[in-house]
Amino acid sequence: MSQISTDEGTTFEHLWSTLEPDSTYFDLPPSNHTGSNEVSDRTEVTMDVFQMRSMNDSVMSQFNLLNNSMDQSIGSRAASTSPYSSEHTSNVPTHSPYSQPSSTFDAMSPAPVIPSNTDYPGPHHFEVTFQQSSTAKSATWTYSPLLKKLYCQIAKTCPIQIKVSTPPPPGTVIRAMPVYKKAEHVTEVVKRCPNHELGRDFNDGQSAPASHLIRVEGNNLSQYVDDPVTGRQSVMVPYEPPQVGTEFTTILYNFMCNSSCVGGMNRRPILIIITLETRDGQVLGRRSFEGRICACPGRDRKADEDHYREQQALNESAAKNGNANKRTFKQSPQGIPALGSSVKKRRHGEEEMYYVPVRGRENFEILMKIKESLELVELVPQQLVDSYRQQQQQLLQRQISEH
Repeated sequence: MSQISTDEGTTFEHLWSTLEPDSTYFDLPPSNHTGSNEVSDRTEVTMDVFQMRSMNDSVMSQFNLLNNSMDQSIGSRAASTSPYSSEHTSNVPTHSPYSQPSSTFDAMSPAPVIPSNTDYPGPHHFEVTFQQSSTAKSATWTYSPLLKKLYCQIAKTCPIQIKVSTPPPPGTVIRAMPVYKKAEHVTEVVKRCPNHELGRDFNDGQSAPASHLIRVEGNNLSQYVDDPVTGRQSVMVPYEPPQVGTEFTTILYNFMCNSSCVGGMNRRPILIIITLETRDGQVLGRRSFEGRICACPGRDRKADEDHYREQQALNESAAKNGNANKRTFKQSPQGIPALGSSVKKRRHGEEEMYYVPVRGRENFEILMKIKESLELVELVPQQLVDSYRQQQQQLLQRQISEH
């Protein structure tokens, strides 16, 4: 310590000798401390206004030497007393504002308020596929490529296949999140109904939160996330490369509430969004499909596909009829007015489409005949309709008079 003080005093004297003599005042402690056990650990310098001559290399070298010696002196004294020494700070954890106490991953970025459901293969050509499935009534799950829709029973195993063309970065995760399909419901968080959330069925002995709709089966590294800002719920698992001889990585999902449950989804359609994400939440790929949790997946899939095909046929037929109605005829058969001359005009709101769920194929066909009859009547001129009704009335009166 005494050697450092001596060097500081000598360097100061050399530096201040280069200053204007009438512009400075300084006070240095004595260089020797013989006869005293107390050593001063600080140096006080008082100065007002000063001017320095041009600093040559020798002066600069002395100035740098002074800085280094003072830094070493201050650093050696601060290291013994500061609670933030390098050894201490290395042991202090730095928590992410988005990490959770039970997280098996590092920092996660905040999710958007309305998650995107647009398919995005990304740089790794991310794909989500399903095994070939049937529409048998005994099936616990089935997927419709035509409708891009998954049907499954509550709490039953549903395997989903993940495929990428190139390996993603280390630490990549796969997230599954449910969202409502319609715009009027998309801001709401998809959760289980109170009956299934609070009941003991499917909840006892489970590590997953009771309110989460989607669970992962057979993976102890799964993490259930509740976004602190949006409140949306999702489940993540680390990405695992396919095993030797396979192209897919299979994840087993469970869906823990029926689509018809009151207080939950309440028959509102949902989308399942599967994303490939980096450790910090950057999306590398995205796929989505509609989901329906029901008692009979095979039956519901078949009914929806039949209805879809019929709607497609009706749309094509309507398009053809629309083109035919645009044609103009120079002459109409005698006694029959031209189509469109006396056709009833549709009132406002009659162009909207409405759907009626029907149980049973026979009932469905009867209602379809009624529907077709109503639509055909609108294409017939009112004069023909009145003439037909008059003929029917005459036939009825004739039968009554004969009996």
